Amino acid sequence: MKLYGKALNQEIIGQWLGINQAQVSRLENGPREVNITTLTHYAQVLHLPQHMLWWDFPGQSRRTSPQRTIDNLLVAAPANFIGTGLSALDTVDSYLLAEEFLYEDREPVPLSALAGTIREMTSDLMTMDFKHGGGHVRRLLRNYFRDEVAPLLSWSYPDSTLQCEVFGAAAETLQLLGWSAYDAGLQEEAKRYFIKALQLSKQSGDIAMQGRLLSNLSHQANFLEQFDTALKLARDAQNVASGTASNTVMAMLVSMEARALASKGDAPGFAKAMHRAEQLHESRNIESDPAWSSYFNEQEIASEAAHGFRDLGNAEKAREFANIALDPEYTPPRTLGFMRLVAASGVLAGGDAEQAASLASEAISLGVSLQSARYVKYITDFYGALTAADAKLGAQISEALNRHYPAMKLLG
Repeated sequence: MKLYGKALNQEIIGQWLGINQAQVSRLENGPREVNITTLTHYAQVLHLPQHMLWWDFPGQSRRTSPQRTIDNLLVAAPANFIGTGLSALDTVDSYLLAEEFLYEDREPVPLSALAGTIREMTSDLMTMDFKHGGGHVRRLLRNYFRDEVAPLLSWSYPDSTLQCEVFGAAAETLQLLGWSAYDAGLQEEAKRYFIKALQLSKQSGDIAMQGRLLSNLSHQANFLEQFDTALKLARDAQNVASGTASNTVMAMLVSMEARALASKGDAPGFAKAMHRAEQLHESRNIESDPAWSSYFNEQEIASEAAHGFRDLGNAEKAREFANIALDPEYTPPRTLGFMRLVAASGVLAGGDAEQAASLASEAISLGVSLQSARYVKYITDFYGALTAADAKLGAQISEALNRHYPAMKLLG
């Protein structure tokens, strides 16, 4: 997939900076630009992170680590995660580290296999989450974390490396638990899981996971229409992970910046961020990727583009990239539903209500699990917009929903 071409030339850079090609050439080959105001303008237009620069942005400092964002998120959490703060994850699970779990007799497990086992189980549950939605998987995840993972956080390990591996694996499970709560519409619970996972990943030294968790929080903020917060978190995620995380992970983080920029109506900014995400993904080295990033493939990049074009009201591009995002053989049912509805929303924004209703009907008939608050929001947002444009077509969608999902009861 080529979104905006593979390489950047001087003409494109000039368009972004508001100068001509000859001026870009002089910047590259002539005397160094030393005017801080000009340099700051260029850096901000190109979204260069503070830590890559030799001067400070106004109100920022290279001496201030991007980890400050993480520290601020963790400020209300206990300094030591183990055995003290886990009960705050979910009021339902106030007994999370009760003695019956900490001292339960267990079959002996090789210490070296602990982290791998947790990651394998989490991967299997993530596949189920993509397929069935967070409402289903959250219960399984919560029980698994409570019974099998949480007790391991209070063990004494023979060396710090093994402990970091277990803590890192536990952070991955909590990260997925946060996603499942988010998908189920439990926003405060999801945020607590993400922040606890952030604390664990910080203790384990997993920089890539720290970036991912900040991008998760960005995704959630964007969903809650907190677009400035979403943009800041996405950029903080990149600053934290830059120079450590793989190109695949960085592409994921940059795509969250693109999503936030599209939500803010910044079409040029969206285009630049999506181009960067695509370039990073094209230059990825799969061998350097963490296993949890394997899902972020070409279809996921196209999905982010489709969401952005939808939010910018570009109906043609939204539908084009929604179709690219679909793999008839491998795309999970919930994702198929998301993409059909993204395409429908884009087409509706372009003025073709009848075609939009047809695409939405396809999504509804896919049999996608509705134990996903995000999917429900996609449907209800589309239904409201369609009804405003054409009440008759809106009534047809309502009828289809009542037929396929009689328990939904959201549309009367």
